[in-house]
Order: sequence, then structure tokens, then C-alpha cells
Amino acid sequence: MKFDNLLRYAVRVIDAYSGEKPLHIWLKDFFRANPQMGSTDRKLVSEMVYCFYRLGHSLNNIAAAERILIGLFLCNDSQSGALEYLKPEWNAAISKSLEEKIELLQMNFPDFSADQIFPFISLLSAGMDHVAFSLSFLKKPELFIRIRKGKEEIVPAKLREKRIYFKEAEPDDQLLFKACSFANGTRLDGVLDLNREAVVQDLSSQKTGSFLKLPDMDPEKILRAWDCCAASGGKSILLADLYPTLDLTVSDIRKSILENLRKRFADAGIIRYQAFEKDLTRVTDLPKQTYDLIVADLPCTGSGTWSRTPESLYFFNPESVGPYSGKQKLILSNVIRCLKPGGVLVYITCSVFAAENEEVVHSIEKEGALQLLRQNMITGYSENADSLFAAVFKRSG
Repeated sequence: MKFDNLLRYAVRVIDAYSGEKPLHIWLKDFFRANPQMGSTDRKLVSEMVYCFYRLGHSLNNIAAAERILIGLFLCNDSQSGALEYLKPEWNAAISKSLEEKIELLQMNFPDFSADQIFPFISLLSAGMDHVAFSLSFLKKPELFIRIRKGKEEIVPAKLREKRIYFKEAEPDDQLLFKACSFANGTRLDGVLDLNREAVVQDLSSQKTGSFLKLPDMDPEKILRAWDCCAASGGKSILLADLYPTLDLTVSDIRKSILENLRKRFADAGIIRYQAFEKDLTRVTDLPKQTYDLIVADLPCTGSGTWSRTPESLYFFNPESVGPYSGKQKLILSNVIRCLKPGGVLVYITCSVFAAENEEVVHSIEKEGALQLLRQNMITGYSENADSLFAAVFKRSG
């Protein structure tokens, strides 16, 4: 009876939710309005709802309750009380491989296939494995940290002392610092001195450091860099670790972001920087100075991060890509004016769509001011991480 009721609550959430705000925030409001549920029940209802959305655009023709149970089966590998009560035959097979579970599911739902989860294959950037990316939505992404220089021994020791399970990332040419991963939801505050010892940063985002490290840049020379859409500031802290003599400028269109950055930078020990609030779609908002390095991690669909917010995939409208692409081209065309001769621009998105990636690069190349040095998708789906795109340009001297 309990699991029947919780399944009905999950269906109520799905029927009422329209994607107007992030699901985790909407769920908090829903539970506040339904205080009769305890923390364990709220956790299970949330799990049911997220598993529904992890199926993306597959099996949209079946009832929500059935779809929830399919999601619970495909997205988990340990025994479930809800499945034991509602679908015991699936619960008995919960520890099988994902491929085996899909085959078992297809006995009752022969039309199901992985590529239906993310059906927008024609929009993908080069280098994306469509099936692997689609299947990644059925896996819960991990939490990653980047260990800062000099803290490589301290951080693992603290984690072991508190008996927090973690995995060290495999060595990779793109990883310039030591990285660790945890089960999503692991609490690290109070265990680590976050930002000073380690930075919470997705693994693929950490790998953009290989695009930010300039081979011909003297690390003793003062590098003037501008993180023009700084957001949470992870790449700014990465820049500070790569270039000890960094002269850093950060900007964002949102005042609240800059206020949060001031605290995060203080925690990280970054004291020499300038910050300003500007709308970079307007030439009149551009800074007067010029820079050796501009990092443009621009607003995008965020499609490379949707395994963390699977509701974004479910409610995705392909027509939303065009406006993002247009805004990216406009901002890049503007900020190029602030790049010194011989300077480098690094363009980054957390998108998997060619219109936000290669097409934007092609547009900037056509303007003729910059030379493309390299571009690449940083695919994270094999490591339970996000997928990002990065491109490096150089201005002729």
C-alpha cells in the first residue's frame, strides 16, 4: 500500500510539473505543500520522478506510472523495495548489466531503443557517440573535485579519515591536476576546505585546462586574462592555478553571480582581480583594456549537462538552439575587440549541439580576425561526467 501511494504522488508531480523551473526547486515547493511525507518517502518520490525523466523521449506513449517503474529498473543496480512490491521480476534482475536489462525490457516493450532517449542525432556535434550519449541519461552522474596544487596528499588523507568513498581519476593528458569522484550527493563541506584545498568542478570542465594552458606563455610573465562570463568561477580558479602571476578580470551579466564569486575567490585565496557587471551583447559595455587571454564560456542550452537535469531533455524544444547560437556569435564578435594582437581566445560551451559549437567557430573564422588552432568535444559520458566543447583561437600579431 505504501509504495502504491508513493507512486501516485510521483505521478501527481509529473502531471503538474511543466518545466518552468528546475525540477529540484519545484520538488522542494511540492514537498513543502505536502508535509505529510517523511524524508525517506520524499527521497523515493524524487527518485521516481527523476527516473521518469531519465527516459528522455522514449516510451512517451505509455502511462506515467509504468514509465516510472521502467526508469527505476534501468537506472538502478541495487535492490529496490518499490520494485520488489510493484515489479518483483524486474527487481530480481536489477543487478544485471544495462544491456541485459534493456533486452529484458524489450520483451514487453519491443519498440524501446536507446537512441529514442535522445532522438536529436542530426543536431549533434562531431565526435559525439549518439548511443553512448543516450545511454548516459540512465546513469546518475558523479560529483567531481579538482585538487589544488600542493594539496594532493592532504585531500585524500582527509577523505580517508572520514571514511568517504572516492575514486581517483585515471591519468589523462587533458587533466592538469589531480581529480577525484564521488557518488552524487556526497557532502564534502566540513570535510574539505572547499575552494582552498579542492574545487568542486565537473571532470570535463577540469579538462578544459588543457585548452587554457598556452604552450608559448612564460609562466613568470604577468598574464592579463578576462573570464568574460564567469558564472560560478571554476575556470577562473583554474586559471589562477595555471598562472601564478595572473592579472584576472571577471565579468557576468548577473550581479548575484559576482557577489557569490567574491566569497568563492576569498575562500580560494584569490585577492588580485577586477570584477564588473556587463551585458556583452552591447559593444558599449565592453571594457577599455585589452587581454592576452579571453575565456568565453558562454550561455548555452546546457545539453551536455542534462544527465544532471534530465527534465531539460524531456522539455527540450529544438527551436531554442538558434537563439543561443546567435547570442554566442554576437558576444564573441564583441569580445574579440578586447583581445591583444597575438592573444588567445578560448570558446567553451557545455552543449552537444553543432549550432552552438562548430557553427559558431565557423562564423568567427569567417570574420577573419582570428585563426582557429584547435577544437574538440570533451565527451564525459564514459566517466559519468558532462560533455563540453572547446575551441582555441589566436589573433594575428
